[in-house]
Amino acid sequence: MAEYLIGTSGFSYEDWRNYFYPENLDKSDFLWYYSKHFKTTEINSTYYILISLKSVESMVRKTREDFIFSVKANQIFTHRRYYSDTDVKKMKDILYAFDKKLGVLLFQFPHSFHKNKSNQDYIKKIRDDFFEFDITFEFRSYEWFSEDVYKILKDLDIALACVDEPRIKGLPPPIFVQTTKKFSYLRFHGRNSEKWYKHERPEERYDYLYSREELQEWAEDIKSTDAKKFFIYFNNHPRAQAVRNAKMMEEILF
Repeated sequence: MAEYLIGTSGFSYEDWRNYFYPENLDKSDFLWYYSKHFKTTEINSTYYILISLKSVESMVRKTREDFIFSVKANQIFTHRRYYSDTDVKKMKDILYAFDKKLGVLLFQFPHSFHKNKSNQDYIKKIRDDFFEFDITFEFRSYEWFSEDVYKILKDLDIALACVDEPRIKGLPPPIFVQTTKKFSYLRFHGRNSEKWYKHERPEERYDYLYSREELQEWAEDIKSTDAKKFFIYFNNHPRAQAVRNAKMMEEILF
């Protein structure tokens, strides 16, 4: 049976006050408080900026010994897709700073990253450049969900990041595919179809609270894996809905 590591995508949300964080809790104590309730989180800020090693050391220090951080790769690797050896080194320095608390390195590619020979070669290059880390790829386009891609990922020992998101044409299907026995990876983005493309603020896209029945739909697949670990993250963060659903998933699986 796999070890289930369940948490949220990010933790430093001001609108979680009164929903999860006490109203008067200093923001610098958010992670300390969070780690009392969960044993893993995704760090998404690394997608936007290459955070300082001092910031990483602070996060490591504020969490319990068995806490695990999964880290999103910087956008230069997934959206710009031109990078230097120096960029790789800077990203790796951050990852190494997490030391034994590092979980998975997540590469989230945009919908415009289409399945073709050039991009297939690109993901192989990513694996070569980050060979020493556990890696997962999240594809935002449905075309990557095919048997030939699964084989590539299996050969590279990379996990396919499975997703639950709105049932909109062109988006990945809600299916579970295991491509490495090291770990599996699942992200819940919510099913807010109305706001997925039409929103005033990006966070509106993730404004959704799953029902127990909706989460139960994944339980059989999650329990069927023979991977050593199963990372599950909730990205429906407005008003700490991710926290509620993460706790709900714990109740379903444990």
